[in-house]
Amino acid sequence: MAFKVEVSESRCSYLHVGDIVSFFAEGSGTSVSGFISTLGLVDDRVVVKPDEGDLDNPPAKFRDSLFKIVPMHRYSAQEQFRKATATARSMPDVVILQKLQAAADQERSRSDEETTKQMGTPVLYHNTVIQLVHVKSNKYLTVQKRLPALVERRAMRISLDNQGSEAAWFILTPVYKLRSPGDSVVIGDKVILMPVNAQQPFHVSEYSLPDHPNCKEVNAGECSSWKISLFMDNKEDNPEVLKGGDVVRLFHSEQEKFLTCDKHEGSLRVFLRTSGRIKRTDATSSKAMWEVEVVNHDPCRSGAGHWNNLYRFKHLATGHYLAAEVDHDSTLDPVRQKLKGQMDTVYHLTVDDNNTETWLTIFELEATTIQQTDQTVPKNSYVRLRHVRTKSWVHATSIPIDKDAEKPVMHKVGAAPTREDKEAFALMAVPPQEVRDLDFANDAAKAIKTIATKIESGQQATANEKKYIIRLIEDLIFFVIGKETSQSTQRPSALTEEGEPDRDRQKLVREQEVLKEIFHLLRIPLKVQPTFQMADLADKRYDAMHYLFCLCYRVIQHSQSNYRKNQEEIANKYLSLMQSQIGFEVRAEDTIAALVRNNSKLLEKHIHKKEIQTFVDLLRKSREKKFLTYIGDLCVSKGMAIQRVQAMVCEVVLKDSNADVLMTLSVENEEIVLHWTEMGVAHSKSQMQLADGAKTGNEDDTKNLDYFTAQLQLFCNMCFNRQYLAILKIKEMLPIDIVLQCTENKALPFSLRAGFSHIMQCVHLDINPQETVNPVGYSRLWSQIPDSTTSVSEYSPWLETGMSGSSFMHEVGAALVSSKGSSGTSLECQMPPDEDDAPMSPTNTEGSDDVLRDPAQCRREKFKQTKHKEAEKARILKTMEFVEQYLALPSVWSFEDKEQNLLTYEVVCLARMMVYFGFYNFSKLLQLTRVLLSGLDNKIGIAMMSPLSPTPAMTRRTIDAGKGPGEEGSALGKLVQAAATSFFTHAYASEDDKESKKTAKE
Repeated sequence: MAFKVEVSESRCSYLHVGDIVSFFAEGSGTSVSGFISTLGLVDDRVVVKPDEGDLDNPPAKFRDSLFKIVPMHRYSAQEQFRKATATARSMPDVVILQKLQAAADQERSRSDEETTKQMGTPVLYHNTVIQLVHVKSNKYLTVQKRLPALVERRAMRISLDNQGSEAAWFILTPVYKLRSPGDSVVIGDKVILMPVNAQQPFHVSEYSLPDHPNCKEVNAGECSSWKISLFMDNKEDNPEVLKGGDVVRLFHSEQEKFLTCDKHEGSLRVFLRTSGRIKRTDATSSKAMWEVEVVNHDPCRSGAGHWNNLYRFKHLATGHYLAAEVDHDSTLDPVRQKLKGQMDTVYHLTVDDNNTETWLTIFELEATTIQQTDQTVPKNSYVRLRHVRTKSWVHATSIPIDKDAEKPVMHKVGAAPTREDKEAFALMAVPPQEVRDLDFANDAAKAIKTIATKIESGQQATANEKKYIIRLIEDLIFFVIGKETSQSTQRPSALTEEGEPDRDRQKLVREQEVLKEIFHLLRIPLKVQPTFQMADLADKRYDAMHYLFCLCYRVIQHSQSNYRKNQEEIANKYLSLMQSQIGFEVRAEDTIAALVRNNSKLLEKHIHKKEIQTFVDLLRKSREKKFLTYIGDLCVSKGMAIQRVQAMVCEVVLKDSNADVLMTLSVENEEIVLHWTEMGVAHSKSQMQLADGAKTGNEDDTKNLDYFTAQLQLFCNMCFNRQYLAILKIKEMLPIDIVLQCTENKALPFSLRAGFSHIMQCVHLDINPQETVNPVGYSRLWSQIPDSTTSVSEYSPWLETGMSGSSFMHEVGAALVSSKGSSGTSLECQMPPDEDDAPMSPTNTEGSDDVLRDPAQCRREKFKQTKHKEAEKARILKTMEFVEQYLALPSVWSFEDKEQNLLTYEVVCLARMMVYFGFYNFSKLLQLTRVLLSGLDNKIGIAMMSPLSPTPAMTRRTIDAGKGPGEEGSALGKLVQAAATSFFTHAYASEDDKESKKTAKE
């Protein structure tokens, strides 16, 4: 394949708007030389790094030194809007604020249009006002004339600003007299960068930054000359074409895997990663990003990529280049055996090291379609990779790298002399914002590691370093929740700012080891200072460290929120460290509770009695209700009870030694009294006194009621899904009559009444022998349909599901037929008193449909069920009455009071549970449905005109007449009644159809 090396034309070209350039200070003698650069995306300072490259050997991170020439933007309207929104003294007028915002948006759009129009315009000395946009961070180079430089205090500070301002306007002036004002700026000229407003030229200081000894400060003061070097011409900056500096992912089209570089057993390996996702292209990773470099004679020059160019691929996260080397692995692979031909040497892809020659990192791209060699390479095209030095084609293999893993996901990438058509990669362009996110996370991890390593080695962190690391952790919090702030805007509190975490950024902080370095930072004080104790954080001398710890746990909490993989990594590697820092008000306990909440796997694996007792001890110490909530969250995960953890919670919380952390109830003089212990002192107060005190704003009474409400919720979670270790004890502590009395008490807060209603469900209702029944059976076998007419008031759904087997209704029907001909004697009277508790006989479901069991035995079974159900119904009869009365209140359905809505929700759940346990016959169920639907329709008064009374019998005659129970209800209620009527039409045949039914059976 013929190829060319791009020849630089920078010496004979002019500088234009839209060009991407670098500025190099050519020092002589003791002067400093180097490119204008930055300290990454975590620091806005502008520096020169003398030891990291020159014009013949650019820095490894050359992207830090690239700036784009853009025309002057206007900022007057934006500045007015910014000042109006930042005013804290008075609230600006809303109308004026909207006008200012509209003017700012219009000004910004006009600036963008002007930039597009002036693209390619020559830059003239003195006459053209330009701005310099840092390519990597998309921030403007700005002179802050009101702030002194950090090293040379008499100079002005230069930094990066993400919004831009008039302080970012510059003109270029020539160093030598051979150029005159108005001449075009030539690439390679030495120029002076002159700010328009500050009128002080750019200068590189001879003094190093205190925290970066290898960096020289760039400020505005004395004059320094800068040589312009072109990186990319504006004509080549086409978003549809592959260019130098673009970041791509290489997706193997046949294997559907991304080319990835990651550590394995301590060394970097290149492989194709297997994904379990249905859509494999969604399995993106920050470790699969590669920066494209177009090889050029001028090492500082790049441009658009052509098919006959040479390329290098730099792994963005590590900075290493993709290379190929001899593979000494003797593992057999069918693809490798096929493609290697007669050659004994095989190759595989790897990354370069310090001893790797540059030639070993160069590749060619071959198109999968017919293309001319001098055409540009489109983005998102399919290519085949050929390693130039070894003349081998890149291909996939089935050789696993992680052989010890249960399911290997890392497969080696080989290179062979024979080309295979299917071994093609898709060039998938990465959006610039995603690249910046990776750069920020990567730079943040390195910055934290640098300071943590310094402190760990015994050196003292300076005041500036402490401020820097605190601000960096704050930026990480805003980064994860997607609420980045600029220097010019007022920063909200990082500890209280809420937001929905960005899932891609959560993944970034794990993959780029930001979480690892944060835990490294949390571990240092205990490791470096043997005399330091976590309790010392309460001392004012450690206020900065205490705040730093809180920020670190805030980052951890946001990073694991609803992200299973992050949760597992944190729990497996760092949970013991977090547990050791519980109870010192650094948010460790909050983070652990958020970590295991709704994660049954972590709850089962990592929660033991020790952790539960720790929360109980914190509860005893602070009496904060959040610890009750945390303990309750350990019992339930996504609506499912974790029985192992429930049992441990019951054992720890309910044991006698921990009785002082719980509030208890007693009845004294027909009044309910609460008892509790605080700081070893026993207290007691009636529930009504606490409620009255809370209404008047008494903080202690409010706190105690909230504490008791959280305790009730804890009890509910402990009893959830019939955990009898808790139910048996809590039932004694909270009898059903007291629970009902508190639920009905209108003087108590709605939240407390809702808690008692929930206790009624979990402790007194959802227990044995209750079983779920189908409230309404809309379909059944023909053999299950009784022959006699049944009224709505007599129908009970639990009779259909009270026996096992599908033939129960058939037998009940036969029993009803038999009872009808027994001289009018009721079933209950026919039941022998000595057979009340006789066990049910198994139902014979294998016989013929017309073979029925003994009618007497069927009657005994029905009587037994009726007896048990009526006994349970009598126990909760008052609860049913409360539910009916509460739901009949018009104020319930206004939904204006959020506190009352909590109680309404619990009461509706209580009604639902009683319905599904069969405590409502069909007549009551219809009336309850009418109430609920009328309440939602805001017609509760109409529904209450008809009392909750038994409905007339449903017969064929009434059905044919189109009349049903409760015709005076709303239209929606009639619709429900019509559905119920249809059910009875098919479920219970009338006497007139008895003969036709027998005929059909025959």
